[in-house]
Amino acid sequence: MKKKFVHICEEFQYTWIGKDNGMIPIYAKDILGYDSEIITCNLKNDLPDEIRGVKIIKIPRWFKNIRNFLPFMMFLKRIPLYIYILKNAKKIDVLMLFHITKCSYWNAFFYKLRNPNGKIYVKADFNLDVYNKELARINMHPKNLREFFRKRRETLEYKKRKKLVKMIDAVSYETVSNYEIMKNEYAGISTVGKAFYLPNGFDDLEINKKYMIKATEEKENIFITVGRLGTYEKNTEMILKTLENIDLKNWKFYFIGPIEKEFKKVVDEFFEKNPLMIEKVIFTGEIKSKDELYDYYNRSKVFVLSSRYESFGIVLVEAIAFNNYILSTDTGAIDDILKNNSGNIISEETLSQYIQNIIDNKIDINTNTN
Repeated sequence: MKKKFVHICEEFQYTWIGKDNGMIPIYAKDILGYDSEIITCNLKNDLPDEIRGVKIIKIPRWFKNIRNFLPFMMFLKRIPLYIYILKNAKKIDVLMLFHITKCSYWNAFFYKLRNPNGKIYVKADFNLDVYNKELARINMHPKNLREFFRKRRETLEYKKRKKLVKMIDAVSYETVSNYEIMKNEYAGISTVGKAFYLPNGFDDLEINKKYMIKATEEKENIFITVGRLGTYEKNTEMILKTLENIDLKNWKFYFIGPIEKEFKKVVDEFFEKNPLMIEKVIFTGEIKSKDELYDYYNRSKVFVLSSRYESFGIVLVEAIAFNNYILSTDTGAIDDILKNNSGNIISEETLSQYIQNIIDNKIDINTNTN
């Protein structure tokens, strides 16, 4: 009888199937031979019941329309999930969780309660800057009631993290720098003997089977960026501000992804100021079809990432899979990625120069000679 690998990803989305959330369960089945499942509380109709032999089990939440106005509301909402874990824990050989958080702690707690010999793997999906800010809030002296309750919440979260790390068997970090910092002990949390380095990758089994990857000279004069456009994290406004000062000539820039409601105003203002850009700066909206998304990667020459922070930046490895030149802020795994791939680290001050130099053929995007 096959061993069972189960990944709990409460907010699992269709577009994550080709990312680490979906690929690790898929490869656990295809490469390691596990009976693999993904457990989610996302009940949207766009999620299939199965993908490449991996079952997607959908668990409803209680009180789903009630806001989390009390600290224990999310715990109450997750009770159906905890019941499922308790009922099925003994059948699960390996439980995979995302993030070292209080949420992961409770999933691990109920699993170990019923299956103390079961194995738990946590994919840290870790950002050190965010983590250090949380630690600073724990150590602050609250100046008002709001800061007092925030410190209390962060402190409880930290205590659950420590308990979670004691329960788990393995934890992976996506970048070399984060792994080196976290592999032993950091801020009182020890992962000695449990931590390992596991970078994110792309689905080469699927991509190499389905697509003919174009060489740079076969591609169109296209820049792309992919993500949740307009969120603070993605810093999309940085690219729009840059494009106001760029002569795109025979190039186009595609923004691919859902647009935040407030950011739509920024986009409208950009086109009001720059009406001649309408044919050259294109917002596609969210693209759920992997075939359609990968077609953009395969057509484009340059991928731009403007994020303020990333735990890794999996869009970068997707871009690399399709032979894109990389322009990225100094975030996530960019240092690791540029060791073996062509590109440059950019900032708000230098992005316009790099884009214009690429357009004017002053940067060789085949060999990274500039």
